[in-house]
Amino acid sequence: MPPRRRPLPPPPAAKPSSASELDVDPAEEPGPNTATPTIQPRPGIVTNLPPGPRAVYLAIFAAGSNGVMMPEVCREAGMVSSTARRHVNVLKKAQLVKEISDVRNRSKKILVASDFEPASEIGGGAWYHDGRLDVDAVGDARRRCMAQVKKRGSATAKMVHEGIRSDEPGAGYDEAKVSEILSAMVLDKDLDESARGGATWYQVAERQQGGVMEAIPCGVCPRVDECSPEGVVSLNTCVYYKTWLQLDF
Repeated sequence: MPPRRRPLPPPPAAKPSSASELDVDPAEEPGPNTATPTIQPRPGIVTNLPPGPRAVYLAIFAAGSNGVMMPEVCREAGMVSSTARRHVNVLKKAQLVKEISDVRNRSKKILVASDFEPASEIGGGAWYHDGRLDVDAVGDARRRCMAQVKKRGSATAKMVHEGIRSDEPGAGYDEAKVSEILSAMVLDKDLDESARGGATWYQVAERQQGGVMEAIPCGVCPRVDECSPEGVVSLNTCVYYKTWLQLDF
């Protein structure tokens, strides 16, 4: 009697084909939809507006945070400039739109719906208000940053930010804003910066540390001990002191 043949093993279960096996570019595969949902105008506002202001409002709203200039509003709403301007004034009075100056060109006026904050490249970002630099806010931020750097001797933007958030939670600065201020203070030579361990460190500039006497010629003059009102060396005859007095600080 011939020996029985063993049954063949079942075929292996089919595995899901990968992109490489199918020679498909992964970039072409559909992925999750990460697009930000489009903000829609509030229905109560749109329905309560007369046809003319409504058309202008929708044209401005559609531009989002980038805003739109008057010629584009006229084109989108199909109106002449004088009519569109009249409707814009109605919307501004109702606080539905705002007109700001582009920080890159002060004569350029941009219309933005009140539901949006102007884009930073147009409105200037956190340190601008209605297209104008908020000098008081910048000054407060600089003082807070300097206080944190002085407290630590040397600090990164992250350390300064955490220090301000701990000492003054109501300040409301994020790390990006703190970095902007620190960079400006370096340009103004209030701070020095150095790279260590893959991070940028800030410390009080040497001219700030030296005190008043090092800021004037007398503080480094080798003949300061011989200086007297009636002497050969005096403030009346010192050319360095006279030059220093004429400097614009």
